[in-house]
Amino acid sequence: MNKKLVSAILTGLFAVTMGFATQQPTVQASGKYTIVKSSFPVGGGTIYHAKSFTKNAYVWKHLNHKQKIANLKNYTNTSWYRTGIIILKHNGKKAVYYMVSNFSPLSKKTLTGFVWRGYLKKGYNPNFSKVNSITLSLASNADYNRFIKQSPSQDLTRKVLALFPNSKVDVKVSEYALYRDPQKKPQGTVLEFKDLDRYLDTPNHQTEKQRLAKIKLLLLNNGVDLDGHYTIGISLKNFVFNPNIDDQQQGLVLVER
Repeated sequence: MNKKLVSAILTGLFAVTMGFATQQPTVQASGKYTIVKSSFPVGGGTIYHAKSFTKNAYVWKHLNHKQKIANLKNYTNTSWYRTGIIILKHNGKKAVYYMVSNFSPLSKKTLTGFVWRGYLKKGYNPNFSKVNSITLSLASNADYNRFIKQSPSQDLTRKVLALFPNSKVDVKVSEYALYRDPQKKPQGTVLEFKDLDRYLDTPNHQTEKQRLAKIKLLLLNNGVDLDGHYTIGISLKNFVFNPNIDDQQQGLVLVER
């Protein structure tokens, strides 16, 4: 199956799961809170996290502010996905609220509600110590580099990157490494390795040390100068594969600088 098609399918499934792709939500406010304007852009979601973890910042179930469902300061690892923007008027003053759902780390329980935008800061929560996955298309370079440095799932990634002392990781190149969408191919000379792709896409029961050694050997066999200056695209998941996806689920490419 074409990687671009898989990416589109996954995006569609994700949108349906988050509940904003098929139907615009209906929001209501009490007589004390009046909705001035609301918008729920399809596919226009953005990642946010709490601005402070010391002050109360409530997520409300409804815009009438009668039922609290979460206090942001208690979600020290959580990133929130914004799917709607609502302008409320209360006591003659206007305020912007976001409709959000907890997004990362993955949770069996989804919380969806409304929060004043002043309590949020754009981007993933910088605390990735309990986060094992990230959505590359929603992450900034800073987000992705912090994820690699902190996440328990990224030990092999950190060791592979240590092979390249003069190179840097880029989230957009990493997205290309995973999906190989020709329309998102980075500028410059992109080095792709079919034998490495095959290895990364094949389940195995090797130790992490053995996997690192194999990746290094394949890179050297392809003439890669590990001391060279590259922009690295990398997405490794410790060889944990989703059986419902046909295409490659790990990737590594280099862009010459």
